[in-house]
Amino acid sequence: MSSAHTLLPFGPLAPGALSGTVTRARQATGTHLHRIDGYSLVDGTVATGKAIRSSPFVVGDRRWELLYYPNGVNCSHRGFVSVDLALGCGEREAATASYRVSILDYAGNPVHSRIVGPRTFERCGARWNGVEELVATAELMKTAPFLVRDDCLCVRCDVAVLRMDTKPRNRWFMQLDRAISGCR
Repeated sequence: MSSAHTLLPFGPLAPGALSGTVTRARQATGTHLHRIDGYSLVDGTVATGKAIRSSPFVVGDRRWELLYYPNGVNCSHRGFVSVDLALGCGEREAATASYRVSILDYAGNPVHSRIVGPRTFERCGARWNGVEELVATAELMKTAPFLVRDDCLCVRCDVAVLRMDTKPRNRWFMQLDRAISGCR
């Protein structure tokens, strides 16, 4: 009967045999304001399922867009304002983020607000990550005197993106390797 050899080195480490990685989780935050001028024209004329897109903005080194659906994202949510945050077109890697979207009064205070996430955002337009029923359009009309000034509606989006920075072997691991190996 032959003895099996193990490939796992449970003995002392050879110099240079220890490697390490440091991963640091960080959060990048940013805020985007989307002002919709001529809101009275938008309110009744933009079809269900059609979004008013913000210009792209950057948070956490990623491009984002805010999508505002004044008459709902689909027929099931007609009669509600829907909103979504999407990775900007051209982003190739997924991102993990949370966001809060708020319709502001004309003093800049959040009136209708929801928090979403954390969620994984895939490439541009890949899947819905939004709020299907931010506020009923009837409720929005009741609060419009406090929200719409000079026929403008402001939507605020606060975004928090999870960033994972990974670096190979650093000075601490080299010092630990020398200590374990007995080398100075």
